Amino acid sequence: MEANADDRAALKLWLRKRLTEGERPRQEWQALLEAAWDELLGTPVLELLDADATEALAEQLADPELVTELSKPIVATVAEAVIAELRRDEEPIGRLLPSEAKAKLHEAMSRPGLVHPDWVRAMFRGEAAEAVLNDALYRALKEFSTLLPRLLMKVSPMGRFGVLGSAGAFAEKMVDELEKRIEPEIKSFLAEGTERVLERAAEFTISKLDDPASVEFRATFVEFFLSKSPAFFLEAADEELIADMGSVVELSARHLAEAPETHAYIREAIERALAYAADKTLGEALGLANTRARPPIDALANATWPLFSAVLAGPHAQQWIDVLVDELVDEYERTPAYSFGRLVRSK
Repeated sequence: MEANADDRAALKLWLRKRLTEGERPRQEWQALLEAAWDELLGTPVLELLDADATEALAEQLADPELVTELSKPIVATVAEAVIAELRRDEEPIGRLLPSEAKAKLHEAMSRPGLVHPDWVRAMFRGEAAEAVLNDALYRALKEFSTLLPRLLMKVSPMGRFGVLGSAGAFAEKMVDELEKRIEPEIKSFLAEGTERVLERAAEFTISKLDDPASVEFRATFVEFFLSKSPAFFLEAADEELIADMGSVVELSARHLAEAPETHAYIREAIERALAYAADKTLGEALGLANTRARPPIDALANATWPLFSAVLAGPHAQQWIDVLVDELVDEYERTPAYSFGRLVRSK
């Protein structure tokens, strides 16, 4: 008995429903995930990954045009959603850390050599640092240059005994003239000496990085960070800034994709990874060979089944299933001692 079009259509419809409808397919999906977890962990890595195919995939994923076309809408959509969510969070970040984790964090902040000296030098270098120091020194020296002559006036006979007349006026005039002459000298000193002062300040700070006061400063900074909410840190993130950051991500991603060294790094990283895992199972390569811990397979199955069943129910998957059914029936009918009628009855 050969299969007619109606028989084939009935078999295709049955298989579609069998794969996607009811509770049984979901339970089988869960069982498949459970078995796949154990089987994959015990499978040699080189049986799961082909070096040439993996490298070709990585190269194509790093195509500049593809990176740009994918990153732009994803970053825009995801960033907007994430930032909107974080703006609603007004609880301190520290709530996410238990007391034991906070203690470990403070312990880490007190370790010697935590801050690299180059970080400090960078903070004391550049026009911004020079401008801040220049202004602070100018104000301090200007106030001191004004204070000193007037202090001398007070302790001088003219100041102490309140001498009036031409002598007092002459003294006041001398003070004013001295202030006028000192001001350009201050500016000249700062123009030539600010950079040296910054260098000395940086080296002094570096020499004190592990002093108790510096350790306390780092701890205070951590406490400040943990005491603030995500909304606090995003307070200044307006739409323009968010758009600018999206452009930074997009342009940076394209730049990396276009850089020859990126592609060389990808090839080298794949080669190193596969060389490391050459004689290992996936479980051994991931450090999971001796652990009994397992992911929550049932929850994973429940979370992924709607996606998987939607793929199976899609038109392309349905067409693929139909082709498989036709090939199966054709092969079955070519087999001696078998018929389509027996195949239909067996299901």
